[in-house]
Amino acid sequence: MKSLVLLLMTLNYLGVESYTDTHQTQLHTDLLTGYDRRVRPGDGNTPTQIGLTFQAISLKEFSESEGKIALVGALMLVWMDTRLSWNPASYGGDLERTVLYIKDIWVPKLVNMNPYGPVKMLGVSEMLCEISNTGVVSVILPDLYESTCDADVSNYPFDSQTCTLQYYIPGYYVDDINLAASEPTFGMILYEENGLWKITNTSVTVATQVTNFQILKLSLSMERRTTYYIAGLLLPILLMNVIQLLVFIIPVESGERIGYSITVLLAIAVFLTIIQDKLPESSEPNVSLLTYKLLVDMVIGCGMIFAVVIGLRFYFRTENLPVPGCLRGFARCFYLCCKRKRPTQTVVPEKEDPDTESYSVTWHDVGEAFDRMCLLLFILSLILNNAIYFAAISLK
Repeated sequence: MKSLVLLLMTLNYLGVESYTDTHQTQLHTDLLTGYDRRVRPGDGNTPTQIGLTFQAISLKEFSESEGKIALVGALMLVWMDTRLSWNPASYGGDLERTVLYIKDIWVPKLVNMNPYGPVKMLGVSEMLCEISNTGVVSVILPDLYESTCDADVSNYPFDSQTCTLQYYIPGYYVDDINLAASEPTFGMILYEENGLWKITNTSVTVATQVTNFQILKLSLSMERRTTYYIAGLLLPILLMNVIQLLVFIIPVESGERIGYSITVLLAIAVFLTIIQDKLPESSEPNVSLLTYKLLVDMVIGCGMIFAVVIGLRFYFRTENLPVPGCLRGFARCFYLCCKRKRPTQTVVPEKEDPDTESYSVTWHDVGEAFDRMCLLLFILSLILNNAIYFAAISLK
């Protein structure tokens, strides 16, 4: 035990060789003296190899109406620059890494090829690069990555989207710089889940264009979280479809049939307006199927108003006017119970007058039969409309 204490005291007295601020200052001076940041690393025979990885942080925004995606993330670049290598023994013995500003050394400048806003390069001049004694340079470029992304809203709100952010290094061809994805997908360790979209797939690829430029493509596939839309959009629409049918059950004497049907129709129009505000105005690649469904709902609602008006004319028709034979048959077909039963007679009539039989069906009975027919017809229409919508959604 005593010998161990003596050994530690001896080492503390003698000290251990380590670099100081002076060593770092001298290293930076030596590295940057004669260094030309306008010249890429390497020679004309071999391209500079640049490794790429991307770390996603959060999906800030995806706007279907504006065709915009905004992703918070960090792009890491790694390359070799032999001009920035040194021998640690000359600088305190253990100075194996240091940092320099981007503005002081050559750094590849990535430019967005499909920007949503003004064109700008990734990174800022005051950002730092990490450099190892072997000449390996690595830089992390955290930023808000914005790009255009045309949305396909055919299946809204059960849709999925794929967006691609494209970057290239201006001024350098494939013979000068060779980009390579170190990881084929995004890093998702730091990713914070988005409330509206779920990222299902990501990819980091490099493609060479016909112009001999290399393009970095950051692609992500997203799936919309539908719980909110089912509870706040689809269920209210289905409920409004149901309450539309009540117009044929409301008693005629209340005088509320026209007002009721128009109110429900206006509610459907409001939902259609809300959806149109959320969706892009273009018709390509496809218009949302939900828009078509609501349009058919409005047509059905207008048909209900016409049916109510026609039905009211039957109800309030003067009973002095005889009911035509076709309407009597129609009333018996859809409203058999409307035929008024005559009280039991103790004396058998001598002969039944055909004209008397014609008045056994009244205009009120015709109105009741018309309501029943319309109720059945519009129930089938709404069921068919919703069935076609959900079938089309499931097939895509």
